[in-house]
Amino acid sequence: MYTILYGYIDRENIEGLTLEIDGGTVPAETVTKVTLKFGDYCIDTDNDSDQIYFTDSNNQAISIKLGQVDSIAVGRYSGTLTIYDAETVNGLAWIRVKVEIFAWAVCPA
Repeated sequence: MYTILYGYIDRENIEGLTLEIDGGTVPAETVTKVTLKFGDYCIDTDNDSDQIYFTDSNNQAISIKLGQVDSIAVGRYSGTLTIYDAETVNGLAWIRVKVEIFAWAVCPA
């Protein structure tokens, strides 16, 4: 099963994900980093906080601005979300994702 994420180039739309395990959120403050790899793109909460970041102080939810990823191109991508904690330095395979990136026409300002 995949989680589908959408992005619109140069738009501020946010995709939000709650990090869930066994029907509830991951234990508070255990996750230290999240990476999202799709196609040739890779963003993480440590280095790309404009594109992916924790949305709560317990690190149980993240927000992703796919349209803000550097040099993002229109297309469909398969990918993975990996989480890290103090004990799993190589990361835990979390979810598989499908990412769809679109151009979004806007009126001139």
